[in-house]
Amino acid sequence: VADSQIDDRHDPNQELMAQGIANVVAPLFGGFAATGAIARTATNIRTGGRTPVAGILHALVLLAIVLALAPLASHIPLATLSAIVVMVSINMGEWHAFAPKELARYSVQYRTILLGTFLVTVIFDLTLAVELGMVLASLFFIYRMSDLTRIERIPLEEHYGIEALSRADGTPRILAYRMFGSLFFGAANKLENLLLMQHGHPDVVILDMDKVINIDTTGLDILQTLQRNLHKRGASLILSGLNSQPGSLVFRSGFLDQLGDDNVTSNITEALIRAQRIGGSEPEVAYT
Repeated sequence: VADSQIDDRHDPNQELMAQGIANVVAPLFGGFAATGAIARTATNIRTGGRTPVAGILHALVLLAIVLALAPLASHIPLATLSAIVVMVSINMGEWHAFAPKELARYSVQYRTILLGTFLVTVIFDLTLAVELGMVLASLFFIYRMSDLTRIERIPLEEHYGIEALSRADGTPRILAYRMFGSLFFGAANKLENLLLMQHGHPDVVILDMDKVINIDTTGLDILQTLQRNLHKRGASLILSGLNSQPGSLVFRSGFLDQLGDDNVTSNITEALIRAQRIGGSEPEVAYT
C-alpha cells in the first residue's frame, strides 16, 4: 500500500529481518510483538515522509510522549483521538476508485475483489481483508486460466486427404488435437472429449502441446488415463511439442516410459511421420 502511494518499492526481506529482530528484543524490555501499521505509515507519507528516517523520528516522538508527557496525554478526550483516527482514515483512502465510472472500466472479478476487500477491512480488520483478497484473486485466476485453456482438432484431411487417414468404413485412423493454455486441475475437463472419443476409435491420437505452458499432477493423470484407454483398444498416443515444464514432469513421473521414447516428438510434423509408421505407411505431405 505504501509503495503504491510513493511510486517506489521497499525491500521486503530487509523489513522482515528488522521486524523479526525487533520482536525478539522487545519482550526483553517489557514490550510485545507487533507489525507495521498502515495508518501511521500513510500519515507519514501524507506529511512528506519518504525514508526510514521518518519512521525512526515517529518512534522517537512516541517514546518521548510516553516517557515525559504520559500524564498529560491521558487527559486528551477520546473524541479528539477518534476524530484524528477518522481524518487519517479519510486521507488514506483513494475514494476516486469507488466512483461508478471508474468501477465500470474494470471487470466483474476486479470489482468483486475491490469491494469485498474494502468491506472486510471496514467491518473486521486489514489482515482478514488481505487474506480474502488473496483467496478471491486466486479463485478468479484459476477460473480465467481454465477459461483460456482449450483444445482444437487439427484438420489433417486438408493436408493428407481422407483416404490416407481413414479406414475403409470411413472412420479415422489418425486424429490430431492442439491444446492451448495450461493443463491443470481447473481445466482437466477440457480433455473429456478425447476420453470419450467422440470422433470414433482411431489407431493413433496425436496431442500437440506446443502451446501448453504448464501441467500439474491432475493434468498428468488425465494424460495417463487417455493413454491407458487407447492402449486397451490397441491404439497409441503421441505427444508433440512439449515445453520445458510439461516435458520435465512427463520425464520425472515415469510417463515417458509408458508412452515410449518414439511417441514423444519435438513437433507435429515428426508426430505425423511417427503416426504413419505405426500404421505401416509413410506420410505423403509434410504438415506445417
